[in-house]
Amino acid sequence: MGIFQTGGRTRLLAALVGGTCLALVWFGAATAGADQIFNPPQAPFSDGRGDYQSSRPGTVVEARYGPTTVNANSQVHNQVNLNAPAPCTNCYITDIVPNLIYDGDANNPTGSSANLSNGAMMHHFVLINPARPDPVCPTGVQGQLGERFFAAGNERTHMHLPSPYGYYNPAGQNTWTLITHLVNKSNVQKKLSLQVYFKYRSAGDTAFPPPAEAKPLWLDVDGCGDSEYTIPTGYSDTHSSWTSNVSGKMIAVSGHLHDVDITDATPCDIHCPEQGGGIAVSAELVGGSPDYYGPVPPNNPPPSDLAGTTLCRAEGYYGTPFGGTQWKGHLDTMSECGIQTDLPPGAQPEAYPAGGAYPTTGVPFSSGQQIKVHSEYQNGTGAQQTDVMGIMTAWYAPTTAVGYPRPKGATPLRASLVPAYQQCTTSNSTHGAPLSYPSCKPPAQASSYLTVGSPDANGATANSTASAKFDVISGNPSTAADEADVKVTVNATDVRNKADLTDYTGQLKAVDVLRIVDRDNGPPESATVQDTPLSFTVPCTATTSTTIGSACSLSTTADSVVPNTVKEGRRAIWQMGKVDVYDGGADGVASTDPNTLFLTQGYFVP
Repeated sequence: MGIFQTGGRTRLLAALVGGTCLALVWFGAATAGADQIFNPPQAPFSDGRGDYQSSRPGTVVEARYGPTTVNANSQVHNQVNLNAPAPCTNCYITDIVPNLIYDGDANNPTGSSANLSNGAMMHHFVLINPARPDPVCPTGVQGQLGERFFAAGNERTHMHLPSPYGYYNPAGQNTWTLITHLVNKSNVQKKLSLQVYFKYRSAGDTAFPPPAEAKPLWLDVDGCGDSEYTIPTGYSDTHSSWTSNVSGKMIAVSGHLHDVDITDATPCDIHCPEQGGGIAVSAELVGGSPDYYGPVPPNNPPPSDLAGTTLCRAEGYYGTPFGGTQWKGHLDTMSECGIQTDLPPGAQPEAYPAGGAYPTTGVPFSSGQQIKVHSEYQNGTGAQQTDVMGIMTAWYAPTTAVGYPRPKGATPLRASLVPAYQQCTTSNSTHGAPLSYPSCKPPAQASSYLTVGSPDANGATANSTASAKFDVISGNPSTAADEADVKVTVNATDVRNKADLTDYTGQLKAVDVLRIVDRDNGPPESATVQDTPLSFTVPCTATTSTTIGSACSLSTTADSVVPNTVKEGRRAIWQMGKVDVYDGGADGVASTDPNTLFLTQGYFVP
């Protein structure tokens, strides 16, 4: 089987050297048996939390990893099994339900549940897929063994990915790596097996389309260590941050904490509330909106420095009705967050709080964003605790920017502007051939307040020119800064008050309607944005000339007006409508209504 063990409070000393796993320290007399996969399950599946959706398609199998012999008042600490059989290959795993059972034990029936009520504890176990690198810690103590995709402690948290998602185990990957920590708190030797029910769908299933792939993220307050860390007495909130190197939509998040009075030097057989325990572990999307997912209201106030998006606040529950007498009042449930559309009615409310429900589209995040883990404990034992954890297992649906047809380049865009006129709706004349359409005379300017000089219309010299120019500022991919932008230049000369032809000193408002196609939607996905107006205020100043009206000009950038409008590397096409320029109305202020159209995109034929 290829088993190596460590024990006591010793750290896991595993390192990959030339493809060989070295772990040289072990604790307690323990032996392991032959792992088995039962299809169909040898023991019928029982859903104590009420969270299993049996109507979903798939095959259910039972895995038994063990048995492991654990001596009296001893523990098998971080035992490494390099050949734990996978339940399927070339398949998508949608559900995982763990348990700890007696298996060939001298004092308990095979298949019966092993828990604190009869002196056994599933401290934790971790499943690792060596076929894939771990995205968070590829060279970490555990991450070097492969992709960590599932873990559970004695609270025995379930995994039910929402439809249509599943975890893909590739063809040929018949075994996984399993790290196990089992505790025997009784005075007699025990033989224990991990019992894990898997539900999966074959990638070649023709009755139903295969699920979309979901991928795991192991978010650990111990960073890339062995997941164990030390807490002081009293309250503590320990942090660890990871800068994401992937983009996608979170679809499910669960957490793992410890009790502090089970494996203490003077443990409580029945949970001692006065000694405290794990409070909550939270995943924060730093800088995100202040959205919160978790129990509402929280059983304990979240950390004051958690200001971004709470992707999940997984709180610890002690002595729930689900736990009954098996857990002896110790930690038996961690709340989970995610898309809950497949959750059956009546599922355990502590495990699946309504406040933990995600939108059906998930919660987006992007590469480069930081995810911070907050691990909170209340330690009333009077001594440091050296064997606690704060872990969140997150599942996300990856997104990849799909390409779309784009030009090699398209810049600058220069739009000439001409005085705007009202549409002809009730004609009183006809245009000359060949464009002999109905017309309206005399022409009526659209602006009620502004005009330009024209000798045959108002006696002033024709000195007006106007244009708007949009010029791309390319970013520098060799720097971390986002330097991409669009320079905007608007100029209009000889702008006059319509009533007396004096220089106009108010404001103009240049407006264009954009139809943006880019890779900045949700996570960086390609999409067409609904038509969006983009406007700029253009100041006007009087000139000293007696023959030219005021000059109106603006030189700015899109990001200066609305920060982060243009993002480097997102390959944006701005499909632009015509440029319109409005007057400032009676008060000359562009931001107040009503204002009327003064200039529009066009050209002049002398």
